[in-house]
Amino acid sequence: MKAVNAVRVQSGQEGESSRSGAETLADTAYRLLEDQIVRLELPPGGRYTEQSLGARIGMGRTPVREAIQRLVADGLLIVFPRKGIMVTTIRPQDVIQALEVRLVLERMIAANAARDANQAQRRELAACADAMLAASRANDLDAYMRSDHAFDLTLARVSANPFAARAVAPLQTMARRAWFYFTREFDLVPAAERHASLARAVAEGKVYEAVQASDQLIFHIRDGLRRVFDS
Repeated sequence: MKAVNAVRVQSGQEGESSRSGAETLADTAYRLLEDQIVRLELPPGGRYTEQSLGARIGMGRTPVREAIQRLVADGLLIVFPRKGIMVTTIRPQDVIQALEVRLVLERMIAANAARDANQAQRRELAACADAMLAASRANDLDAYMRSDHAFDLTLARVSANPFAARAVAPLQTMARRAWFYFTREFDLVPAAERHASLARAVAEGKVYEAVQASDQLIFHIRDGLRRVFDS
């Protein structure tokens, strides 16, 4: 099945069992459906039923229902009682406002990571950024998006603030979906370079530089999307 072969990256909003290392069926359903929404395989405005979503990912009613509830909370799905489920539309103003909130959260996450990460974690984050750079230079979109998601998850985990991590995860997802929707493949290398700058600052334990690099990354995403919206 197509969904099973899709890119498998864990959400930043794992359940308790996921944080302990075991992914529940609900976690899996959430991850697969979120991936299809982000990649526009479930397009904005698309209408579905609980059964049809379950069939897409080959999973049963209970985990799919739990996943739908989480995706509604993330702002990716809307449930109409007795009328089905709709994938939310992408509104430019929503994306920009989400980036404004993300700017503040990402500053906190970057500062905490630069200050508190151990050496192994710093190396892990640098490896994620290296993977993004390699994928961007090879114009490998799938590898880039896997690495981008891994970078976000790693940075949030290294920052050791689960509240910030849970708050920022749906905002990151919104930006990825907008990236696909507004066709920004040309931006792979510049975006990867800004991720690498952030990773270097964290790896070197430079708090101020990490915050500045985080801001520059969000500004880059915001300004690029604004140019697309204006055109």
